[in-house]
Amino acid sequence: MAATINTNIASINAQRNLTLSGASLNTTMQRLSSGLRVNSAKDDAAGLAIAERMNTQVKGLTVASRNANDGISLAQTTEGALGKIGDMLQRMRELAVQAGNATNSKSDREALQLEVKQMADEVDRVAKQTNFNGQKVLDGSFAGAVFQVGANSGDNITLGALVDTRASQISSVSYAESGVASIDTAEATTPITSFSAPATGLTITVTSPGGSTNVVKLPDPIPAADSPQERLGQIVEAINNKSSDTGVTAYLTKIDGTEQYKIEILSSKLDGNGEPVQVSFDNFSVAATGMDATSIDIAGGAGAGSVLKARGIEDIDVSTQAGAWVALQKIDSAIDQVNAARATLGAVQTRFETAVNNIDIQVENLASARGRIVDADFAKETANLSRTQILQQAGTAMVAQANQIPQSVLQLLQG
Repeated sequence: MAATINTNIASINAQRNLTLSGASLNTTMQRLSSGLRVNSAKDDAAGLAIAERMNTQVKGLTVASRNANDGISLAQTTEGALGKIGDMLQRMRELAVQAGNATNSKSDREALQLEVKQMADEVDRVAKQTNFNGQKVLDGSFAGAVFQVGANSGDNITLGALVDTRASQISSVSYAESGVASIDTAEATTPITSFSAPATGLTITVTSPGGSTNVVKLPDPIPAADSPQERLGQIVEAINNKSSDTGVTAYLTKIDGTEQYKIEILSSKLDGNGEPVQVSFDNFSVAATGMDATSIDIAGGAGAGSVLKARGIEDIDVSTQAGAWVALQKIDSAIDQVNAARATLGAVQTRFETAVNNIDIQVENLASARGRIVDADFAKETANLSRTQILQQAGTAMVAQANQIPQSVLQLLQG
């Protein structure tokens, strides 16, 4: 080879290799200090893109898990309040059952009504004041709630609505009523002129919307009575003995300070649309029963005047036996609504818990996949560190040796 001094190929080659080993050393030291194999896009462009997408999912799922846990907390708070409302409704029902007993005087029922009213007011207060993070949850306004339980749009759990437990809204019932406002039992004016003779042929006909009928025959004959009051009691007893077949219940109440009585007839038999059915009282003559069948018949259906639709428990009145009957209908409806709402919240809690468990598994697997892409292999990198350090030292030595090669030209000049 030619003896030159301007171009030292050996030195250039040694410098190039020294630069390469230096770059490799820097990369290895960066990976060991950061713990990451991919510290910038130049390390692995595709790997970085994939890892960042996975990182997005992991961070989103982590927040979604917190969202789901917040949803569990909301459900627990609401379900707890509903539990107390259910307890109060159960107490109101106990009082209504007690008020429906004939052993209670008017003052007894008025005392029971005082507690019923207080319970209804407390139900209303709890409904209006129960909130979670400032949001009312039992006043009917918490509807269409969307809980984000995933990292992406559309990954949600939606709760359609929670029951409106305000006292004016919590119950919804349909029933029918009829009756006679005043029956005078004073013997000079009583309309029951044949109470001393047996009453015969009394039937109650319940007609379904499809036209089918259920004719329920009352005891035949109803024995002779010694007084108009006894006859009224016999009729009420006969009607109520068939309540399970007809859905009709009758109450006889003496009007204070008079010899007059009123009869209230209530029907709970409903059709498939939740409307009271038609009920006819056959052969109920004024002379034999004190009641005119045309005045106590129940037309049935949504448009009938005797049909009542009642919502809420705020106006429950157990100061009469008929009022206690209506109260039981309303409270039973309210309890059903509360129980249904609690069941819904329990199911939602289970769904949230399942979602959290699923999210945890996804986070674990995504983090593992991301780690396989971006995490540094310390065994490999420490081995590379030793290699590059030795190469750096050897390269430095070789540059020094290569720089000595041109010195041999001086021997030619000196000779």
